[in-house]
Amino acid sequence: MSSLKNKIKKNLPFLSILLIVLNFVFFFSTNYKTSIDEDKIVKIFSEDKSILPRILDKLEIIEEQNNIKNLALYYNDLVKNDNLFLGNKNGKEIIIEFFDYNCGYCKRSFSEIMELVSENKDIKIILKELPVLGESSILASKASIASQKQDKYFEFHQELINFSGLISLIDIKKISKELGINYEQLQKDMNSEETILLINESYRLADLIGVRGTPAFIINNNLIPGAIGKNEMLRFLNK
Repeated sequence: MSSLKNKIKKNLPFLSILLIVLNFVFFFSTNYKTSIDEDKIVKIFSEDKSILPRILDKLEIIEEQNNIKNLALYYNDLVKNDNLFLGNKNGKEIIIEFFDYNCGYCKRSFSEIMELVSENKDIKIILKELPVLGESSILASKASIASQKQDKYFEFHQELINFSGLISLIDIKKISKELGINYEQLQKDMNSEETILLINESYRLADLIGVRGTPAFIINNNLIPGAIGKNEMLRFLNK
């Protein structure tokens, strides 16, 4: 996960970055009724391009502060839809994971997570389906969520997270048959409003708290980007 500054500096030329800064200027002047001379700002940046990295540093700090604030503000929303989980349904030690079924690092984290919940009976892993790696990921998430209607979420999740290659409808149909799932009903539930809303809610929350990729974990109000092992999860739980 690249920082805001590195991402912008790497991908955008000077004038594009300037436009981004001016958009921030417009936002603050509009929302906070502050009078700002845009022409003066353009002149300053044009005369001294070294100002931009410092501005980007400050914007990155503001973004991080907003993410931390939003994590506390929306934590109840994060744990509200908790029917997709691993471990103890009533566990008091909560870990939230945003993941994608086509994410290699998410697949690697699964064995660590399962080892953690098998050794610690008071841990609950709330799973947030965040399909960000294309249509195959969206398809997999919809199928996985729909499998809950037939009480097969854990089994389906396990099959998909351990699946090698891009997941297709043919694969979903095959897995359904192996798990004794009614495929026709699964297809209906995949496209239900409830399923779509749940995925959209994950997108919304991820955006609000600064999740920029998968996997991402939330433990004790800490947002931890990227794959982490069992011991690191325990360290954050024990903070």
